[in-house]
Amino acid sequence: MNATATHTTRWAQYLAQAQALTPPARTGPARGTALTAAEAARVQRHRDQLMAALRSQDRLALHCAKQQVLDAAFCPRRPEADLDHGRPAGGAADSPALRRALRDLAWHSAALLLSRRPEC
Repeated sequence: MNATATHTTRWAQYLAQAQALTPPARTGPARGTALTAAEAARVQRHRDQLMAALRSQDRLALHCAKQQVLDAAFCPRRPEADLDHGRPAGGAADSPALRRALRDLAWHSAALLLSRRPEC
């Protein structure tokens, strides 16, 4: 396994464990359960797309990756939404832990900027 794959796998494991170890907020909404492995992998794919666009210095790819994170975070999947578009309802609704992780990633991705001038 190469170093990048090992790093991203460790990051997904960290996501799943960090959600489980976070104590519930007393005044805020219920924290829910930890991320499942599939949910952690979904967040990891979004993060990997962001990092790949940043490394390649591709402004359009970075913008598209940020938009995908925003869509995933603030337009959560619902089973009844699949019926509205004529698709069979097969996917489960996004868990609170997944929505929270995607919102956190969306906030962090806002800080990812490319310089206007190409570096030589």
